Amino acid sequence: MARINVYSYAKDEWDETTLEGWFNPDSATVYQEATRWDGNNSVSVNPVGKYGHQMLYRTAKGRWVLHFWSQWQGTQETYEFIDDAAAKDWLIRNEEEDAVTKWFGELDEESGPNLGGRPSIGPKVEARLDEETLRRVDEFAAGHSRADALRDLIAAGLDALEAA
Repeated sequence: MARINVYSYAKDEWDETTLEGWFNPDSATVYQEATRWDGNNSVSVNPVGKYGHQMLYRTAKGRWVLHFWSQWQGTQETYEFIDDAAAKDWLIRNEEEDAVTKWFGELDEESGPNLGGRPSIGPKVEARLDEETLRRVDEFAAGHSRADALRDLIAAGLDALEAA
């Protein structure tokens, strides 16, 4: 097989299908889907319906391509580029542990939603403070967390700048 074209597919009747690129499957790494026996058929572990199937390619240039096909007559076979996060999710779901480690590093022993602690306030920001400034922040915190103290001090400083 010489080349496979990769498209972005129309999501509704007004969208266009556009050629996004192509790759050579002979020089790509291929990952087959995992399946489960449902009592009658071998069914994909992917959310593709009863007759749908998927395969994942890692191209020679490091792109991820998701291939979808179906045994259902009239269903369009597709190849789409996906990002690293979607590829990692696909590899985990399809029990490709060695591939996950190879491309994304070791997985933590356990993962899931954080069911404890306070909700996130915003994105994490890091800064280095000299010892004297850090001592003053801790003194200001007096029984509260350093993070709360820093948020209060930054907000007060910004308020003072706006008032000036």
